[in-house]
Amino acid sequence: MSNLWARSRDVLSKLLDPAEREAVFGDFAELALTDRRAAESLVGLVLRRQLRLWTRWNPWFVLVAVIIPVCPLLARICAGLTMGVWPSLWMNLHHGISYRTGLSTGALLAGLCFQGAALVTWSWTSGFALGTLSRRTIWVSGALFFGLFINLASDGWLFSGGFSWLTGWAWLPFLINFLFVLLPAYYGIRQSSKSQNIEIARMILLALWTMTMGGLALWTQGWGQAALDNWSHGGSALTLSQLVRDGEGWKVGIAQVLATVLLTSPIFYVFAQTAFIPTRSRNN
Repeated sequence: MSNLWARSRDVLSKLLDPAEREAVFGDFAELALTDRRAAESLVGLVLRRQLRLWTRWNPWFVLVAVIIPVCPLLARICAGLTMGVWPSLWMNLHHGISYRTGLSTGALLAGLCFQGAALVTWSWTSGFALGTLSRRTIWVSGALFFGLFINLASDGWLFSGGFSWLTGWAWLPFLINFLFVLLPAYYGIRQSSKSQNIEIARMILLALWTMTMGGLALWTQGWGQAALDNWSHGGSALTLSQLVRDGEGWKVGIAQVLATVLLTSPIFYVFAQTAFIPTRSRNN
């Protein structure tokens, strides 16, 4: 139990500034407080510091501009990726045949790769933006981000009656959510601590990569309708080269465009902030 209190004390102390942390531990040593008393004292101190930080506009901006709009989009896109992977895996592993979608096997795999790469990119850049903009409130903002995403992505399957989620196939959504959203977002948050040292050239490449992946993922949104129209005319499965040439494959709705822009915007905001702050410092 003593070891647990010591770990709790160390974790809580990381929420304080280095200078304040050193002063607090000096006071603990002077007062000869036990690990339990030190952890209890830190809880109150950390809560007061966090509440003071939330009186500023930055944490609320992150909540409104990143967490609330991005999490539902990531959950919806991840669910769409799961629905694209599930029937193909099931039909191939259980029946040894391909799932017919109106797309060739190459086009189907390319579409899943485009969507998966875009989802990983958006998740990483969202976590990166979250950590960069939150800074000292990242523990609360990060918990809100992951909590909201898990709540939206689970959609009741995790706590469904009868523990049906214990079956192997029912874990596929959890695995995809973890690999394509939760893990990249976590590493994005960790990398955000080094954002002040990232060169502008790398930020430009990151923004261009995000925009490219978003464009490719957006393009795949029109493939389903193009395949359906092709099938209705008795055509064979569309290949990737046919989708490139076919104008129908490039048709997407305004909702998909807005969602792509919203998912891409956090990294562009961080890029603008990173490029602006050094310029402003030099001017001052």
